[in-house]
Amino acid sequence: MSKSVSERLVAFIQDGLKTGVPDKVANEAKRLLLNQFKASVGAGDHPAVNLMHDWAVAQGVPAKTGTVLWRGTQVNPAQASVVNGALFEVLDFHDTYIPCFMHAVSGVLPSILAAAEVGGQSGKRFITALALGLEAELAVSTILTPTGYFRGYVPCGLFGGVGAAAACAALAGYDDEKMRNAIGIAMCTAFGLYVSVGSDTLAYITGATARSGYTAFELAGRGMTAPVTAFEGEKGMLVTHTDEKLEKIDPVLDSLGKGEWRIFGQSYKTVPTETITHAPIELVLAMLPKVKGRIPQKIVFGVSPIVVTIVKERNERFGLPKSDLEARFDLRYCAAAAWERGKFTLAEMAEPAFTDPKVLAIRDKVELVPEDRRATFNGASLTVTFTDGSTEKLNVEDFLGTPGNPMSDDQLSNLFRTTAADHMAKQRIEDLLAAIWSLDKAPDIRGMMSLARTGA
Repeated sequence: MSKSVSERLVAFIQDGLKTGVPDKVANEAKRLLLNQFKASVGAGDHPAVNLMHDWAVAQGVPAKTGTVLWRGTQVNPAQASVVNGALFEVLDFHDTYIPCFMHAVSGVLPSILAAAEVGGQSGKRFITALALGLEAELAVSTILTPTGYFRGYVPCGLFGGVGAAAACAALAGYDDEKMRNAIGIAMCTAFGLYVSVGSDTLAYITGATARSGYTAFELAGRGMTAPVTAFEGEKGMLVTHTDEKLEKIDPVLDSLGKGEWRIFGQSYKTVPTETITHAPIELVLAMLPKVKGRIPQKIVFGVSPIVVTIVKERNERFGLPKSDLEARFDLRYCAAAAWERGKFTLAEMAEPAFTDPKVLAIRDKVELVPEDRRATFNGASLTVTFTDGSTEKLNVEDFLGTPGNPMSDDQLSNLFRTTAADHMAKQRIEDLLAAIWSLDKAPDIRGMMSLARTGA
C-alpha cells in the first residue's frame, strides 16, 4: 500500500466533501437519522439513561453545549454524546448493518450532532458529513469482521469511534493532517466488550464510543498527533483486535464511493428488540391468524447457525430474563411474548410480560434448529406443531426493514409517528418529521434539535 488506511479514508472523505454525495446517499443519511430518533424517543426515562443523564448534568453547563435528545437538557457536548448514544442503544430499536453485526449509526450520530450544535454548520453539510463518516466506518468494520466480533468486542465500540471522528472532522472541514489524526486517535482508542449485553453497560459503551470519537476530533483539532499506521501497523487495530488479513484492505478501500454505498446495507427495525429476533417475531405475528384456537405443542424456528450459538450462550448466562435488557436479548422469550400477546411493543419488554407465566410457558415450547443455507439472520422459517397433531409452516427470507425487503420513507415516518405518539405532541411530531426530511435545506441543525423533545 502506497498510503495508509487512515490516509485513504481521508482521501475518500475529502473527495466527497468537494463533489458532494449523491442525492440518494443524502436521503439515506436522513432516513438513518430519523431511524435513530424513532429508536430513542421512548427511551428518555429508561433507568440506564437516567443514570447517565444525571451524571452529565452534574458536570455543569459550559459556554458551548450540546442537547440531550427528548429532554432538551444542555450539557457539555462530549457528555451529550454519551447520553444520546445510550438513548440510541438502550431499547435496541436502532439500525443494524447485518454483514458486520453492528449498529453503525449509534456511535457516530451523537458525536456529529454535538459537533454541529457547537459549530453551527448547515444542514446539508451535516448530512454530507454524516454519510461520509458512516461510509468510512462501514469500510473499517468490513475489514475487521467477523473475527473482531468473534473475539468478543461490541462492534459499535470497536468501529464507531472511527466513524464519529471522521464525520466530525468532515463536518468541520479539517485539512488532511488533522482529519487523519482524528481518525488515528479513534483507531488507537477503540474498545467495548460484548459481555456487557444484558446490562446497562452496553448502552454506556455506545455513548462512550460516541464521546471517544468526538474527543478524538477535538484533540486532533488542537494539534494532537496519531500514528499514520494506526490501523495496519505492527501493533495496530487490525492485529490487536481481529484475526483478519492485510489482503482484505485493498478491495474494501478501493470500493469506497464506487458503485453501491455500504450505508444502503442497513436494516431498519420495526419492533424494539434485537436484530436476531425480528424474523421470528414477524413469523409469529403472521402465524397467529392461522392458529384458530389450536394450542401449540412445539414452535420451531429454522435460523442461521450463528443464531443458535448466540441464543445458547445467552440462555446459559441469563437463564430466564430478569430485566428488560435481558429480555430483548432472549429470542425464545421475544417470540413467546409476541405469540401470547399478539403484538410486540415496549410493553412486551416490561416486567409484567417477562415474568408472565403464560409467556414463559410458551417460551419453553420454542426450539431453534440451524439452517446452513442462512448465512445471516435476515430470515427464518417457522413450523408449529399443535396438540391436535396439525402443523402450520411459514418462511420469511428478509424481514421488513432489511435491504431485501426495505422500508419506504413513508413507512419509516409512520413508524416514528406510532412510536412517538405516547411521548410527544402530535403537531411537534409532524414538525420534527418535516425538519428531518428538509434538513439539507436548513441553515443548521438547531431548529431540528429544539423540536426533539418529549412532552406537551
